[in-house]
Amino acid sequence: MKPASYPVPRKALHWLVALCVLLLVPIGLLIEGYEAGKIEAVNAVLGEGGFNLIYDLHKSLGITVLALMILRVAARAVWAAPAYARPLSPAERLVSSLVHAALYVLLIATPVVGWIGVSLYPAPVPVWGLFDAALPVAPDRAVSEFLLGGVHGPLGLLIGFLAVAHIAAALKHGLVDRDGVLGRMF
Repeated sequence: MKPASYPVPRKALHWLVALCVLLLVPIGLLIEGYEAGKIEAVNAVLGEGGFNLIYDLHKSLGITVLALMILRVAARAVWAAPAYARPLSPAERLVSSLVHAALYVLLIATPVVGWIGVSLYPAPVPVWGLFDAALPVAPDRAVSEFLLGGVHGPLGLLIGFLAVAHIAAALKHGLVDRDGVLGRMF
């Protein structure tokens, strides 16, 4: 019997966010600190202005994740999750719920903190070259640097860690348990 599956819109939103995160985390690590050596290295590979291009890509992807997560919250309210073919143990259900809740919160909070931090710098927040989404706030570099380096960066790393745990759990369910959990999102 084919396992119950998530509705197509929820699957599409899940995989779009996953793709964005797979790009955002390594790009974030690359641009972290806006260090001269990193700028020169990226520009050497991509050409003059390459670092700024990568940084603008990170900002566009971040705003995109925020928009997609708002849609995910709405989709979650409209379309319920399918039933499990084999019920999860209480411990599995608890861990799954905590990881999913943490990912939802982090995937909304992290782009918001980055958006505010960049706007406070002040720097543009180009969204796919279509418009500048910088917030109309008074510049404050000290708060900007705290938000970007002290909050946004660590939250991004936490997203990466939880994403790896989420992928590992999904693979365990699909390859070891063969309980239909992985098939729900495919």
